[in-house]
Amino acid sequence: MSLTERLFSRAPLARLMQQGRLRILLTPQQLRCVVVQGKRLVEDSVQQIAVDHAGGHWQASVDALRALLQQPAIASARLPLEISLSGRWSQMVLAPWSDALLSEPGASRFLQMQLAALYGDNARGWSIASDDAPYGQTRVVCGVDSTLLHALKDVATECGHPCRAIEPLLATALRPLDAAAGALVLIEPGRITMAALDGKRITAIQSQPAGEAWRLALPQAWQRWTLRAPELAGIEQVAVVDLSMAQASPEPLPARFRLIDSPLGGEAAATATILPFPAQPEAAA
Repeated sequence: MSLTERLFSRAPLARLMQQGRLRILLTPQQLRCVVVQGKRLVEDSVQQIAVDHAGGHWQASVDALRALLQQPAIASARLPLEISLSGRWSQMVLAPWSDALLSEPGASRFLQMQLAALYGDNARGWSIASDDAPYGQTRVVCGVDSTLLHALKDVATECGHPCRAIEPLLATALRPLDAAAGALVLIEPGRITMAALDGKRITAIQSQPAGEAWRLALPQAWQRWTLRAPELAGIEQVAVVDLSMAQASPEPLPARFRLIDSPLGGEAAATATILPFPAQPEAAA
């Protein structure tokens, strides 16, 4: 079972399989959503809400989610939610094999320690999920602030939507990917995340800051990564998902890199702005 299938929140699938659902991307800069029917995106359903991210804290984006779900058309449909979290709020690491993984609670403690070693003591309070890689192999581990998870579930419940999944954006991008791809690159505002793949299993992961000129930065980032991990140098097909919000650039990518469709659809049908705090009423003249 993959990390995509071992989610932080999943409702019983039998009653949801044949329904449409609302796929939502939550980032510090934007909330984006699209209706999904089966494996098909309903393109004219795409909406985008710009978020005043107030230093990157997630509360403004949660407020934007509430505002989205209260829109009459969305509120009446009551579609199940699939929420994808930006890499800013869903931290991932590869954990080495340990006999501690064979039983609980040792497995959870071990995985929490792996996140804490990379992200500090704050990670000890995160909710964690992992894939169930075969015996002896590394595991992909994801950690998310528990308070954020509770806030998302509370908003979904408050607005009357079943929450089918809350998962890292990287997992969402992996789902429709061609199994022939040897790696996936996810471009977010200010961030490049590179993941080497075996089928659709993540075998290595690397993330780094990036500016708007990510097309220039990506080949260099890939080269530096493969110099540190020579076993990745033979990867010939790298799929790239661009969610950077940057303007389209004529700068071509090297042949190794292939832009693929976003799992959140094309151009947004409507754009609005959500402020982090209510506007103050104007003083009377």
